[in-house]
This record gives sequence, C-alpha cells and structure tokens, in this order.
Amino acid sequence: MSDQTLATQATALQTAATTSSAPATERPSAFAINIGNLLTKGNPEQSIGDAIDALVTQRVDWESNELASANDGLYALLQHCYSLNNAMSGTGVAAKGLKKGLANYIDTKGLKFTDATPLITKIVKCVFGVDRRRVSAYASALKVAIAEKKQVMELPKFFRDNGGIEEVRRSSTAKPKSVKDKAALGRSVLEGDVLATVSGDSLNANYSTESLEDGVVLLATREDDGTFAVRKVVQNKSVINSALATFASIGAEQEKARQLQQEQDAMDEQRAAARAALKAA
Repeated sequence: MSDQTLATQATALQTAATTSSAPATERPSAFAINIGNLLTKGNPEQSIGDAIDALVTQRVDWESNELASANDGLYALLQHCYSLNNAMSGTGVAAKGLKKGLANYIDTKGLKFTDATPLITKIVKCVFGVDRRRVSAYASALKVAIAEKKQVMELPKFFRDNGGIEEVRRSSTAKPKSVKDKAALGRSVLEGDVLATVSGDSLNANYSTESLEDGVVLLATREDDGTFAVRKVVQNKSVINSALATFASIGAEQEKARQLQQEQDAMDEQRAAARAALKAA
C-alpha cells in the first residue's frame, strides 16, 4: 500500500458518511471519520495507538449499551479493524510507521504474539482482548474478507449477506481443493524456466501427439555419471494432474501476486482520480 492510501481511505469514509441517499446502516458514523482522521495524522507511530485506544473505548461502549443492535455494532468495529489492517499492509513509509507503532502498542500492553501471527489477528486481539476463541472467530471471518478482497465500506453488508460472523468463519474451513483444482494452479510451472532438454527417436516413438496440451511426465533415474536416464514417457492424465498438483502452491503464489498487482493498480487509479478531483475543486 502506498504512502497516500490512508488519505484516500479517509476521504472515502468522509464522503460515504455525508451521502444522505445511502441507508443509515450503510453509512459510517462520525466515529469512522475520526478513525480516518487519526490514520492521516503526521505521526503514524503515535496515531495507531490512539486509533486502537479509540476502538477499545467504542468496543466497551458497544458491549455495555448497544446489545439491542449488537451485530451492527460488532460489524462496525470489525470494519474499523479491517481498515487498520489495510492501512498497515504494504511497504510504504506510512504503512511501515503504522506497523512500528502497532509493535510499540503491543509491547506497552504486554500482549504476546509469535512471528507467524497474522497482522489482522494482532489488531483484533488488541481491540477485543485475550479471549482466544473470540479473537480466532473474528480474525478468521476477517481473513475470509481479505481473501475475497472485500472493500472496507462493504464489509458490514458482506457479513449480513453471508449469515453473520460465524457463517463467514466456517467458510474458511471449507473442503480443500481437489487434485484437479490443484493441478490447474500448478500448471503454471509448464510455462516456467526450462531445466534441461532431451530428445531422441525412442522418446518420440513412445510419445502420443493426441494430448499435446497436457504436458508429459518423464520417469527417470539418476545414473552414477550424473546423467538422468529416461525410463518411461507417461501421458496418463491422472498421473500428470497429480504431478502438477504438487506445484499448486507456486501457482497460488503467482495468482496472489497477480491479484495484489491488480489491487495496487486500482488504488493508483483511485488516487489519480482523487488528485484530479482536488485540482478541479
């Protein structure tokens, strides 16, 4: 996320808050605007602690006085957590400053995390306390939203439309991908670097040209002289899919990188549009 993304998010929150045509449940409150303002202050290391303290105050108020509309209050709190996560995602100076400020805040509060703890889980624990099951449920639901690239402003609607936090959380434990799905992800290695080339009449004689697009598995052994002896040419589709499935993580990483680039491009377009609007004002 670039250094100017925070200002773009704050502008979006303020614009949505003042749009009278939107239903009241869809418009962020003045509290949302305040969070946006906190995140655009000059000292990100300090502002992240202020932002989380403000969320804690809001959380206490929600637990004490808003039980009648608990879901809406909860969704709003998680929306702000989601926004903080987005603000700290990326490699820009502002994002790094916010993450450093979060680390300082965590140390001050005496909270404990491992290096593998996701950023969104840290934020949720800072806001909601140390109840492990509660933190896990909220963080899992937000991870689903992150994976589906939901926008901050649509998060409450996303939870409502999908049956609430618990139903969204459960979707994160869906059945694992099939071998066919993994093979589709792993297929990207067929367009990767070439390790070596082999040729020979016997190879061609054992190769069927009926399935050129499916790749081929060469069953080989390593010889004492360091060469590889190809023993069989395998074109069985299930065998090829199983081989490709082992590289699913590579394809998934490439797909994630592609989606991140698309998100960055979209944010760049939004930033350019915001600048153009400011010049025209």
